Amino acid sequence: MIASLTPARAAKCLTLLKEHVEEMSPALSETFLDLGGVKKVRVEGYHPAAGKASLRQLGFCATGPSVACDATIRFWMVEHIKNFHKSVLGLDFDLEEGDNYLLLARRNEEGKLEIFAEIEYLGGAIKVWDGDEYYFGAERMDQESLLRSGHLFVKCLYRILETPSTAMAHSACIGLDGTGVLICARGGKGKSTLAVSSMLRGFEYVSDDYTMLEKDGDNLLASPIYSIITLSPTIYNLLYDELTPARFVADNAKKDKYVFDISAWKDSVRTRYPVKACLFPEIRPDLDPGVFPCSLIEKGRAITNLVHSTQMQMIDQGNSLNSKKMIGMLQGLDFYRIQLCPDIFKNVETLRDFIKKLNTN
Repeated sequence: MIASLTPARAAKCLTLLKEHVEEMSPALSETFLDLGGVKKVRVEGYHPAAGKASLRQLGFCATGPSVACDATIRFWMVEHIKNFHKSVLGLDFDLEEGDNYLLLARRNEEGKLEIFAEIEYLGGAIKVWDGDEYYFGAERMDQESLLRSGHLFVKCLYRILETPSTAMAHSACIGLDGTGVLICARGGKGKSTLAVSSMLRGFEYVSDDYTMLEKDGDNLLASPIYSIITLSPTIYNLLYDELTPARFVADNAKKDKYVFDISAWKDSVRTRYPVKACLFPEIRPDLDPGVFPCSLIEKGRAITNLVHSTQMQMIDQGNSLNSKKMIGMLQGLDFYRIQLCPDIFKNVETLRDFIKKLNTN
């Protein structure tokens, strides 16, 4: 359900929310995040488990205390989430039967409808973004429950990274000898398997699922956000021995993947890593692995899919400014299809050969 509010009513909702959270002061924990050296974020935790929960998912960008931060995320445990829009925000309408979420929207200065809050009932989470203040309320604070609404704070961090030169992309990133490749695909296409199995075989690692991108002159740089990965049970069993240092966190929301904390591989992780190409995997059980250049039409389709996939994940559809920015970031890259076979380490060696060729060009 989407509720369109007047600017005055939206402002009142935000004031009531802020007062609700401030009643819990002082914060019990503070976690500081460094997003690629571009943005610094303070996470204020108002529950005993908040600090540990933040570090478990965001360990690769966690940093020491900082006096000056660009944004603050207030992280608390919310009770009676089904009634929150009435009891706290003062909204008097009823939900429709079967509603799994409530989106709150307001008109911006250009008169366009702009979503500023999401209450996700199945995931048990409230997410609000407004300027440099962000709010994340969780119905339960255990790791499995937190993952039901996706990566922690992901919609907030996406908007914090909305700058002229930075963005978050729904992609993985790995590389060799300072040459990185983005791996972009929707779920189930082999993106995570290729990224993680490559890391296990000595590749430099940036990210799985969500990547921070930064345009620096003619260079595109990638930085990590999350220290968790997701793998299907089948791939987990194949990689069991090599994944031993990883710590199981929880099942994901759909119960079809396992989530792991890979902090043990922090020495393999790279920040502000140069990206030279973009790969779109396709699984072909009947063929050997290979990498093939995309035509101009295929490249255009691939960029469109990546932008659309990212914006769908972030409830940011129709944001033409963000679309144009991401297209501008990506259009200078060469795009390739990587054909994957059932032998995951044969795929890794194909990728290794491909990046070596990129390094010699």
